[in-house]
Amino acid sequence: MISASAMVWGLACSKPIEGVHPTGSVNHGKRLQVVASFMPVYAHASRVAGDRADVTMLLKADSGPHDYQLSPKDVKRIADADLFVINGAGIEEWLDDLVRSAGSARLKVVDTGAGVEKSTSPAVIEMTGTGGDAGPGHDHGEGANPHIWLDPVNAMEQTRAIARAFIAADPPNAAVYQSNANQYLAELGELDRDFRAAMAALPGKDLITFHDAFPYLAKRYGMNYVGYIEAFPEKDPTPAQLKSLIRAIQKHRVKVLFAEVGYSPAIFKSLAEQTGARVVELDTLEVGEADPNAYLSRMRNNLRALQKAWQ
Repeated sequence: MISASAMVWGLACSKPIEGVHPTGSVNHGKRLQVVASFMPVYAHASRVAGDRADVTMLLKADSGPHDYQLSPKDVKRIADADLFVINGAGIEEWLDDLVRSAGSARLKVVDTGAGVEKSTSPAVIEMTGTGGDAGPGHDHGEGANPHIWLDPVNAMEQTRAIARAFIAADPPNAAVYQSNANQYLAELGELDRDFRAAMAALPGKDLITFHDAFPYLAKRYGMNYVGYIEAFPEKDPTPAQLKSLIRAIQKHRVKVLFAEVGYSPAIFKSLAEQTGARVVELDTLEVGEADPNAYLSRMRNNLRALQKAWQ
């Protein structure tokens, strides 16, 4: 019989990680020092680390990963780290500048998205009369959408990548990392099963959002990702923009709008009153406190929001 630890070793080592060599320990008897770019990968790394490695989150709780402004302190933290764990898929656009500035020969960057199959963004639901500054806060263009972490199955692949890197960098604690990863993978697997069961039971499932963040979640669980509204991500809409958005909602016969947590509730209340569409908040997990259990708890909040929308 294969032990639980051996099973995790197989999961963790099934794919190579760029820049991490299984025989090249960087620990040398000291606690592994790990920096994770933002909340989802911080949560995964913390759960694998347990009490055997020091994991910190680079971004502040109220900062998103798309256009983060680096500070000299950030550069020093990366230079002092053994591992830098990132989401990858292009979301950390500032990554190259940071690693180059850090100038650390021993730093290993763990790209947790390297083994994840990428998806493209859905269509933009165009608005007219919005003026020149009403486009999205970030544009993924024609490339892959970077929000891979919003699919629990992808989160499992990211966790395996992290486990591989920890084991390679700190072999004396390999068994602990293997056990921690096994427990976390089991919890992520339960989350995946709950999403599958809940989504299969719901009718309708047309997904229209204000943030182009959910193609992976939609594809995994059979939602029809109609598109996203090119709206007002950085500030509240002008009256003309709001009127145009209302026309777009009516044109597409939208019954449920999925808003990003953090937008003004008053705006969505007005939209709901004027269009008859329900507004439900979804969490992109891009900002938040450094909590090892935040990924699981906040994704379960998203599951409840989807159930509420379509029941």
